[in-house]
Amino acid sequence: MMQILGWKANGLRCPDHEINFRKSGDDPHRVSLIQMPNGTGKTTTLNLLRATLSGSAAKGSWDGAEMLKYRKLDSDQGHGSFEVRLMLGSERVTIILSFDFEAKRVHYKTTRGEGQIDGFEPPYEFRRFMSETFVDAFVFDGELAERLLDEKHLRAEEIVEDLFQVGTLKTLEQKVTEHWEKLTRKSATEEVALTRRRNKLDKLRERLDRSTRDKERLERKRSETSNNLQQQHAAYEQEINKEKSRAEALEARKESAASLRGRVRDEALDVLDTMRSPNALSPIFARKLHDLKVGLDRVKLPESAAREFFTELAEEPVCVCGRPIDEHIKGVIRSRAEQYLGSDDVTLLNSMKTAIQDAVGESQDDAEEELRSKLHSLGEVMENERSARNEVDLLQRTAEQADPAVRQASEVIKKLEGDLADIERNLDKYINGDTGENTCDVKVLTDRVKDAEEDVAEITKTIALKRKRDILRKILRESYQAARRGILDEVRDDANQRIAELMPHNEIRIIRIEKCLVLDGKEGGSVGENLSVAYAFLASLFNRSEHQLPFIVDSPANPIDLANRSRIGPLIPQLTRQFIAFTISSEREQFVPNLQEACGGEVQFMTLFRKVDQQLVEAARATPSYEETSDGIVVHGDSFFNEFQVQVEEAV
Repeated sequence: MMQILGWKANGLRCPDHEINFRKSGDDPHRVSLIQMPNGTGKTTTLNLLRATLSGSAAKGSWDGAEMLKYRKLDSDQGHGSFEVRLMLGSERVTIILSFDFEAKRVHYKTTRGEGQIDGFEPPYEFRRFMSETFVDAFVFDGELAERLLDEKHLRAEEIVEDLFQVGTLKTLEQKVTEHWEKLTRKSATEEVALTRRRNKLDKLRERLDRSTRDKERLERKRSETSNNLQQQHAAYEQEINKEKSRAEALEARKESAASLRGRVRDEALDVLDTMRSPNALSPIFARKLHDLKVGLDRVKLPESAAREFFTELAEEPVCVCGRPIDEHIKGVIRSRAEQYLGSDDVTLLNSMKTAIQDAVGESQDDAEEELRSKLHSLGEVMENERSARNEVDLLQRTAEQADPAVRQASEVIKKLEGDLADIERNLDKYINGDTGENTCDVKVLTDRVKDAEEDVAEITKTIALKRKRDILRKILRESYQAARRGILDEVRDDANQRIAELMPHNEIRIIRIEKCLVLDGKEGGSVGENLSVAYAFLASLFNRSEHQLPFIVDSPANPIDLANRSRIGPLIPQLTRQFIAFTISSEREQFVPNLQEACGGEVQFMTLFRKVDQQLVEAARATPSYEETSDGIVVHGDSFFNEFQVQVEEAV
């Protein structure tokens, strides 16, 4: 479990202040609300929290200009610091981010266990939760909701995998491969040949990985474009059908065109069947076939007796005429039997004569006339079908010219059809079965990688080990895919249930979780809707993990309309064991009362503002609990919190 016990800022752009979330011992408040007017330094504080919890400032991403953004305005103070106190499991940890504005440097210090050490060094078991990607998931502003729906930014599936450690299976698969490669390097007896084969294998793997990624990207794009195209077709039909007479006329033309298209298909197949007979193509074929039959009849072929009769007769002791058959006569019968046709030949010739009679008949011109008649009929039906299609196109063009909505839908359809055709063309090279040297076909490359691995295994005498490696890799890969898909689907279903509770009259739902949250049928909703989706997703995510994380939000309800704010409040206690929110006074309505009721009144209220309004300063000093620094005041309690009305404060 990760809990934030408090933080402290000094010498930075936000007012100097110290926040303490502990209510007794090391147990923090379940829900804490920090009210800060815009301009007080909420964004600065959030960025400092992210940097301190993730160690990102030490990775070279903060240059001098970036670091100077955190220096207090109109101050010559050369140093500043931001300190976060944490409870990580059963261990207290303090991380300090120190600024040297003169030298334009930042550095970290970590206090844990027996003392303080330089650098960002949280306990090992918590480091996966303290990466930039993951920290952005539980310390976020309103932009996170948009990033969760945009694959160019935060990776939703990566957060899920990190939280549930599904990627461990993938890491194990890689370790198995690395172990096998290490063994092959050690056991090689032909260094030159092995190096050559390994280089070939590495290049093939690289090409396969690249082709697989490109193919999967194009397939996803094809699926999305196809779905969009179907939706646009539906939108087009909807716009067309708004005018009843136009819709009825268009539907009638479409039915006529479809019926004629079916007739074209049936008659074309009939023509092809007829053309299988050569005599239908030309009377010349009919005459030649007829002449062949007449010739066979004239020479009396096939004979009534077959070769097999005489071959069998030669084996008999007595001829059919009653005379004995000696060896000389047997030889004569066998030699003359070759002059007769075999039974197979007899059958073939009889079949030929019958087929010629059936095909040609008495007239040698009938088949050609029948084919011409069918071709003429096919031509007429094709012309009628073409005319019907032209009428459909004309009605559609007329509708597009008369109605801008129909025209716009048509233009989108044409663009999507062009995009889909381009995707299909680009995708073809990954599935076309090309076996050339520079092929991109994924299956061909997969087979070549397998062959190259066999070559490496052969030269290193590790074929048996490779087979075991392949089995283990397959088990790990399939386990990873099954676990990943199962967890993603469960989180999606749970999130959709929460979305339905938050927005019962809204049809926005998560259809799948990939690099981002993919919504059903749309890219995103309003700012408030997107934030509600983000809440639902993160609530489902955090509640399914064995590790509890804090949840820190800027403006948790500001973009959400009043009708839905009342539903957000009761959701907050379900998100996590510790919820911290930065708010402004305009968010209180319909949010704070419902939140306080859901928490049984156990909410920590704090108001932080800069000492620029003397009247506010005096009112704060009159409260029973406040802390004051050189430029800021923190007031505790719900009374001052609910009466505070400043929304925008001029930064100094």
